[in-house]
Amino acid sequence: MKFYKLLILIVLNTSFLMSQFTQVFINIDYSNISENQMFIFDGFESEIESYFLNNYFFDEREKLDLTLDVNMIIENVNDKGGEKIISAQVLFSNKLDQHFFSKGFDFIYYKNQALYKSEIFDSLSSLLSFYAYIFIANELDTYEYLGGNKYFMKAQNIASDGKNSLYTKNWYGRLKKVRKYQENLVYRDLRYNFFSAYDVLESENYDLKLANNLFLKFYNSIVEYELYYNYTKPLIYFLNAYNKDIVRIAKILDFKPIIEYLIIYDETNLIEYQKFYND
Repeated sequence: MKFYKLLILIVLNTSFLMSQFTQVFINIDYSNISENQMFIFDGFESEIESYFLNNYFFDEREKLDLTLDVNMIIENVNDKGGEKIISAQVLFSNKLDQHFFSKGFDFIYYKNQALYKSEIFDSLSSLLSFYAYIFIANELDTYEYLGGNKYFMKAQNIASDGKNSLYTKNWYGRLKKVRKYQENLVYRDLRYNFFSAYDVLESENYDLKLANNLFLKFYNSIVEYELYYNYTKPLIYFLNAYNKDIVRIAKILDFKPIIEYLIIYDETNLIEYQKFYND
């Protein structure tokens, strides 16, 4: 993720839209599949990559520059009523602070099948869109306070369709999770204030008072997060991804309280926080 806010492009052709995912990495583990079933998956990785690169999930003309890493395990392939029903697990990440694991889902796929984005629920493409909307929602939360609400709702709508479909496996759980993501206002506030402080300091002739105020709110959100949620995965991922930037900003602002707090709270990154005191 780029920290600074990308400028809205002025586009004369109103039908032109920008893609949101500019880097997509696909890794699929077929070790559970027999050789005589492998023919089904010819071109499967390319089709998933193309789905994210060539479809539009974001309604605005602002260029998002998102990286997506997809790691999927194909568990088995079953024949049912002339259809190939595939069971899989998948982990989506941005290689930084966003990691979403789908512990199991079923989908239909045929050799050389093309994936199309549609409002009609599909066992595979709808799952891909579901996570695309979550990544976009989290990105927009760094642009504007609770800016991702619209896209969290899009993900919820897909999950609701999924739990009422013929392929219901774990869709109710996904619906609960995306609602939990949206309702975790402390974590969303934490991310917004951090990235806003970062962006202020990246600008020319930056407003030091504003940056201090935002970073103070960021610090208060971390304290509040521990109070309500303790040391759990969302914040662990965030601190693992951005601890160096936290130290750098704290140095610029001479903001010691957050370092003193994180040295105790986040021992995993202790060495990095101690660098605050280096000349």
